[in-house]
Amino acid sequence: MIDDGVPAAEPASRGLTALLAAASALGPVSSLMLMPALPAIRADFGGTIAATQSVISVFLIVFAIGIPLAGPLSDRYGRRPLLVGGIFIFLIGSLLGALAPTLQVLVFARALQAIGCAATATIARAVLGDLYPDWRLARALARLTLVMMSGTAVSPWLGGLITESLGWHAPLALMVVLAAIIGVAAFVALPETRAPSGRSSFHELGEASRVVLRNRIFLGCVIDAGVIYAVYLGFISLAPHIMSEMLGEPATSFGLYLLLLSAGYFLGNMVVTRLKGHADLDRVARFGIWLQAGSVALALAFVLAGFTHPLFWFGPMLPLAFAQGLALPHITATAVRLAPGYAGVTAGLIGFSQQSIAAAAVQGLGFVRTDTPVPALAVCTALAFVSLGAMLLIERALRAQPVAG
Repeated sequence: MIDDGVPAAEPASRGLTALLAAASALGPVSSLMLMPALPAIRADFGGTIAATQSVISVFLIVFAIGIPLAGPLSDRYGRRPLLVGGIFIFLIGSLLGALAPTLQVLVFARALQAIGCAATATIARAVLGDLYPDWRLARALARLTLVMMSGTAVSPWLGGLITESLGWHAPLALMVVLAAIIGVAAFVALPETRAPSGRSSFHELGEASRVVLRNRIFLGCVIDAGVIYAVYLGFISLAPHIMSEMLGEPATSFGLYLLLLSAGYFLGNMVVTRLKGHADLDRVARFGIWLQAGSVALALAFVLAGFTHPLFWFGPMLPLAFAQGLALPHITATAVRLAPGYAGVTAGLIGFSQQSIAAAAVQGLGFVRTDTPVPALAVCTALAFVSLGAMLLIERALRAQPVAG
């Protein structure tokens, strides 16, 4: 059984948490900074909305493919070399993107960024999985996200501001600088948390993956984590096009509205960091899934009733993001803990589900109308109810097969 008492000391120092958060944030920050620039990229290259959406969706697809490879490789060769190497690849992709002369080159550069981020995001979770084998992992993941939010919260606004001032190349140039700083810090300060004696053969990694993939609890976590991310990323990837086409709003306006979502997710994660036991985590995660569905349905109801000002469809996204901040750390931690000793495998598989489902949602939304928020909100509402169904699947599987530890 799980000991619900709080240990006197936490294995991960504040400095290590900050470093892992910075490395993990490279992917979302790079994408969020480019969100407000999508209309400018589209205008510069003369592409369609669907073609321009590939700047985001290709990143997600490659990210999704790379994650299940990065996790097991870090189980085999160690966390440190994979994370430092991933940051270097991300830096090269950012540099190429900043100099991209065509949309095709930009999309290729984003694919390189995604390869690097597949390592950084997965291994950050795996490191925490090494350090926290019990219910505290959800709390550690929430703390990691809180630190990440200091960068991701202002990324859309900052991306819009520097895009308007310097053009869409500027956010990518900034990522070159940030990646260089984080890479040097990781090379100097990142410890190896995967002991050499604990490194597994490829046969053992394959067997661990097979066992996890057959677990119904893991399947539910995979669906829920992926759909939660798809609701968020699908909405924010289309919102700048809607604001530009329907309202004629500049890129910076989108970034300011998006601060509502960042604030909500931050608050949700803050609540999780203060919880002291598995039962509390389970209860707030369940509440979060219900609140997510209710919030996005409310936004859809507003616009169907004729209230089309952005406050009526961004406003309900504040409680939606809060709900996701409550639910996602516990769902992710539940999945990562299903294979003790193979945190890289489970972190990779859960990350793959998030990115692949979100990529499908982002690319699919590239074909819906953007002169109204109704189609985007309708898709997000449907996804939120899929998330609700996945939660029920997890609960049913847990009743049949309780999770030890």
